[in-house]
Amino acid sequence: MKRRTLLQAGGGLAAASVALATGCDNKTGKAGAASSGTATEAAAGAGAAQTNAAAAGGGGVKGRASQSSWTALGKSLDGKLVRASDAAYATARRLYNTRYDTLKPSAIAYVKHPADIAECLAFARRYDTPVAIRSGGHSYAGWSSGNNKLIVDVSALSKVGAPSGGITRIGAGAKLIDVYEGLGAHGVTIPGGSCPTVGISGLTLGGGHGVVSRAYGLTCDSLVGATLVTADGKTVDCDKSRHADLFWALRGAGNGNFGVVTELRFRTHPAPRAVMAYMTWPWAKAAKVVASWQKWGPVQADEIWSACHLDARPGNTPSVSIAAFSLGSYRELQNAIDKLADQAGGPGPAKSVRLTPTGYLDAMESYAGCSSKSTAQCHMPGSLPGHTGAGQLGRETYAARSHFFDRSLSTAGIRTLMDQIEAGGRKGVNGNVALTALGGAVNRVGRTDTAFVHRGSKFLAQYLTSWPANGSPGTRTAWLNSFHDAMRRHSSGAAYQNYTDPGLTDWKSAYYGAAATRLAQVKRTYDPQRLFSTFPQAL
Repeated sequence: MKRRTLLQAGGGLAAASVALATGCDNKTGKAGAASSGTATEAAAGAGAAQTNAAAAGGGGVKGRASQSSWTALGKSLDGKLVRASDAAYATARRLYNTRYDTLKPSAIAYVKHPADIAECLAFARRYDTPVAIRSGGHSYAGWSSGNNKLIVDVSALSKVGAPSGGITRIGAGAKLIDVYEGLGAHGVTIPGGSCPTVGISGLTLGGGHGVVSRAYGLTCDSLVGATLVTADGKTVDCDKSRHADLFWALRGAGNGNFGVVTELRFRTHPAPRAVMAYMTWPWAKAAKVVASWQKWGPVQADEIWSACHLDARPGNTPSVSIAAFSLGSYRELQNAIDKLADQAGGPGPAKSVRLTPTGYLDAMESYAGCSSKSTAQCHMPGSLPGHTGAGQLGRETYAARSHFFDRSLSTAGIRTLMDQIEAGGRKGVNGNVALTALGGAVNRVGRTDTAFVHRGSKFLAQYLTSWPANGSPGTRTAWLNSFHDAMRRHSSGAAYQNYTDPGLTDWKSAYYGAAATRLAQVKRTYDPQRLFSTFPQAL
C-alpha cells in the first residue's frame, strides 16, 4: 500500500496520525528515480535520454507532430489537452515528487472516456510520440511523465460505483481517499494504501498492499475484472474468462506495460470497526524490538497488520516504533502486543503505547492525514481533474528503495540495519526503514497465480530519505544506496514493483521472478509494436 512513511520532521511517526509504510505507492507508468550522480540517478537519466531520442529522432522521422497536429488532437478530445503555452501547464506537468519538476512533457491529455484514449494512441502511433500513463502522479521514477511525452492522464475517470452483488466498479483515476469515502458510505472497502492522492489503478496494477492486506489480500487480489484500451486503440474487457492472460498480467505487472486501464472491478469486503496501535521503545532496545517483531508480525492472526520503523534523526538518537492495525477487538490486539513485548528475548514493555478503537473509515482518514479535513480538502489544490478547489495537500521530495525478506534477519542483519540508521543520523540525513509484515491472505495466493510473485515473503523493507524541495539530494541518496547495498545479502533479492527502482540492474527478476517469461509473451500479444515501452523498465 504505502510507498513510504508519511514524511514528517525528523522522519518520525507521530502517534496522532500513525504514519505507515503502506500508503503512497501508486505509479501509473512506473516509479522511483533520483537526480544527482548515483547509480539510481544515472539509470533515471538514461531513461530520460532514451525518451528524448525517441521523440526527437529515430522513429520520429515518421513525422514529428506539428503545432497544427497538436491543435487538431486537442479539438478531437472531449477531455482537456494542456500544452506548454497553456496557463494550466505549470500544474499539469507536475508529479507528486518535486524531484521531477524539471520534466517537460509535450502535452497532458485529461481523457474523459476510452475514445479519447484511442485518439491519443492513434496520434502517438502516427507521429512516433512517446506516451506515458498517469493516474495519481506518484511514480517513484518519474516515469508517469517525461520530456517530450504525451501524458495520458486518467484522473477524470474517477467514478466510484455503488457496490452491487459484492462488486464495485471504480474508474482508473479515482484517488484512494475517494475510494474509501465512496465505499465507506456502503459499509464496505477494498484493501488499499493510505496515501490519499494515490490513484487506484497504479496501486492495483503493481500489487497494492496496506493495513488490511493480511486479512483481505493485496489490492490486486480483489480485482475481478478490468477494462483497458490497448495499443491498437481497441477497448478490451478482461477477467478470468476473457483475455485471461492479460488479466493475469495486470495483477502485478500492469503499470504502463499493456494498455491504458479505464475501469477496475473489485470484490468488496466488510469495513468493520477496528483498532489502531502505536508503540515506541528506547533506541537501546532497537535490536530486541526488531528481533521480536520479525518473529511476531508475519504470524499473527490475519486481521492484525503491523510495521516496524527505524528512523534516523539528525542531531538526535534514532527512534524505533511499531504501528499496528486490527480488524479484531481491542482486547485481542492488546493481548497480541503484550506477547510481542514479553516473549523470550523481547524488548519488554514499550516506553509509550496507544491503542485507539475507531471506525474503519475514520482509520483510513487518520492514516491519510485527513482526520481534520473534508474529502474535498484531502486533495491537491486546483481545478484540473484529480484536484479540488478546496484541496489542502502538498507535495514531497524523497527517494526510496526496497527489498523483500523470505526469512528473519540474523543478528548480523539486525546490526547492519541499526548501523545504517545511526550512520544516517550522523550524516544529517532524514531517513528511515519501514519493515511491513506480510503473510496471512497475501501468502495464500499461489506464487504465479498472478504477476505479483512475492507470495513467500515474511516482510517487505522500504528504505527512504527525504529533503527540502530545493535541497541537494547527494548525501541523502548516497546514504540510501549504501543502506540498500548493505542489506542486499540479507534479503531475498526481490524488490517491490510498485516501489520501482531505476538502480536495479536485475529489475526483471527482482520484480517478476518466475513470471517474467509469461509476461514477455503477453507483451508481444497486446503491444507488439511496443507503444508502451517508453520507460527503461518496460517489459
